[in-house]
Amino acid sequence: MDDRLNGLLALYEKDSNDSFIIYGIALEYKSKKNYSKAENYFKTLLEKDPNYIPAYMQYAILKEETNELIKAKEIYTEGIKIAQENGDDHAAKEMEEFLDELN
Repeated sequence: MDDRLNGLLALYEKDSNDSFIIYGIALEYKSKKNYSKAENYFKTLLEKDPNYIPAYMQYAILKEETNELIKAKEIYTEGIKIAQENGDDHAAKEMEEFLDELN
């Protein structure tokens, strides 16, 4: 592991409810192609904070990278709904574009 990931994991031990930290850990694991650990953190994040909109896009991209396209579509669809409910039209539109590419 690298220093960045170790630092994030240390912060997570102190505060396991910080959405930004959980998101950072998920992204670090995703960038290292450790998809199972990344997925665990994305799931944890979305269970704790279902309105953390960027997690939907990154989690769906992870599913695309692992060729789980049906699941990716489901995550994009849920992310679009949450983004619209929260008035984040930019994120909703961006995820719609990614979803359209899969269809």
